[in-house]
Amino acid sequence: MNIRTNALLCISLLIAVSTACKREQETPPNFVIIQLDDLGYDDLSIHRNYLVETPNIDSMGATGMRFEQFYVNPVCAPTRASLLTGRHFMKTGVTHVHGGKDFLSLDETTIAEVLGQSGYHTGMWGKWHSGHTDGYYPWQRGFDEAYMARLYKHRNSSGLLNGAEVHHQRWADDVITTYAIDFMDRNRDEPFFAYLSFLSVHAPLDTPDSLKLKYMEKGLSDGLATIYGMVEHLDHYLGRLFTAMDTMGLDRNTVVMFMSDNGPAVLNNYLTDEDRAIRYVNDLKGHKGNVWENGVRSPLFVKWQGVTQPVINYELVDVTDILPTIMEFAGIEPNRQMMSLDGESFAEAILCGCSEPRGKVSFNMANRGWPPTDQPWTPIGVLDEYRPVTQAKKEQEVFDDQIITVRKGAFKLLHHPGDAKGAAKSEDGYVLVDILADPGEEVNLYSQMPEVAEELKQLMKQWWQSVLEAPASFKMPVFKVHGEIGDTCEILAKAPLETSANVKSTFAWLSHWTEPGDFARYAIHVEDPGLYEVSLLYSGRPNGAKVMVSGNESSISNTIETYDRAFLGSLELDSLDHELKLELIANPAGTNVFDRLTRIELQRK
Repeated sequence: MNIRTNALLCISLLIAVSTACKREQETPPNFVIIQLDDLGYDDLSIHRNYLVETPNIDSMGATGMRFEQFYVNPVCAPTRASLLTGRHFMKTGVTHVHGGKDFLSLDETTIAEVLGQSGYHTGMWGKWHSGHTDGYYPWQRGFDEAYMARLYKHRNSSGLLNGAEVHHQRWADDVITTYAIDFMDRNRDEPFFAYLSFLSVHAPLDTPDSLKLKYMEKGLSDGLATIYGMVEHLDHYLGRLFTAMDTMGLDRNTVVMFMSDNGPAVLNNYLTDEDRAIRYVNDLKGHKGNVWENGVRSPLFVKWQGVTQPVINYELVDVTDILPTIMEFAGIEPNRQMMSLDGESFAEAILCGCSEPRGKVSFNMANRGWPPTDQPWTPIGVLDEYRPVTQAKKEQEVFDDQIITVRKGAFKLLHHPGDAKGAAKSEDGYVLVDILADPGEEVNLYSQMPEVAEELKQLMKQWWQSVLEAPASFKMPVFKVHGEIGDTCEILAKAPLETSANVKSTFAWLSHWTEPGDFARYAIHVEDPGLYEVSLLYSGRPNGAKVMVSGNESSISNTIETYDRAFLGSLELDSLDHELKLELIANPAGTNVFDRLTRIELQRK
């Protein structure tokens, strides 16, 4: 870059910053985040997929800034944890997508809380995958208004609107968009933050018949035609959103960001290898669940009318950078209550339209049970990955067992990434690639560039140590116990602190209670001390088995005969943070007492 070009860039930057500052003095900008579910980098026509039609998304990308080196995490709940907090998901209590490992620690400060404390109206609609029990709902994590849609119900969407059950006879994409437009209209004269968290294109696949037929007439299979129909259907509603924002005059003071949450799912029930070859037009390797590029590369389009320039940016950015960037635009400094941020603002790149390196280092990680997602799904997972990690087990977690990547500059080092069709093979468990020169990750430079590999390896090990030292890493949720007389609190059986070795943890329940001494321990926070009626919800054949529930210094035990629900008696709970333990005391029939233990309920007496 010559001196004259540098000078012009500096002048442009000063003008842009001056404009932004003047706007901030008048009114801080609004923020809109649009996030899709399981949308691949290749699923947009602007990314050279000329089979799918996405005119509204393409227009945003073409007239705004396209960040071509933007990373999310391998699956949805981790990405959302990083987006909400500006921190790496492994430090926030989120390590998986189910089994209680998708609850964002209550010690974390969310983007909605940060903005709300600075006078913003906050709203979110759609997929919430950051906890689904008292204290963890979006309307309890800083959102003034929240529609938590029932997951993956694309037609006739239903869910909870600020805690109240609501039902719609419309597509989820339509419902989410309608809520967001209404929210913006009501708050157009004051700063707002709107988070549209769409369910498309997550399975089960579903789209209007006319759109599926349209793509089948292009020669595509039923599965791929449905995916592209879902993408186009979503694009239609984004067009409606953008038009509404223009009509309300919001376009010139609103920063809009568009992204996905992870790469495309394998979808063996819907797609063949031939379908995937058609879909993956840029020949990125891997898929949702692993750390190859196709699992973690996402579109990121940023548009701020009158500020952003229509350019392609190759600066390294990841999902933890979204929150600090928004904070900088809003003029918000981190406060003492916030955990230290892992992300770094890229506001300057947005303002100047340039790709000046920030020295960003980006880390990513996959659960060992995710990469082999071509194996048949089972409730227990592939590698028993839903089992809780106790503090003692956390201390035994070693670096050599982990699936981690680090990206610095052009180079990406992958540790135990697993095999991917057409991808480079590991050497000593590592793959080193020059992503800018080799985006398809086909050539392993590990032995050719030992100094680069060693530098990245040391960064990777230091980062893993920081994860182990983070108080919330691998932490399971805390269940609140409180309420008026007659109110019921629930403890989700799938989310214990610890289980005995015999008990099996699954994505939604605990199973295989056969031996006396089998147990599960739960973290509880008792806000209202007193007497609570304890009941268990399950399916199984207890046949006279005896169980005990204990909390603090109080306990109850009872024999159970029914096949679905058992009332055990009343338990006295003090106002403390402590544990609740469920234990199998006797099993005379020797059967599986709980095929599916789903909940422990506590009703205030």
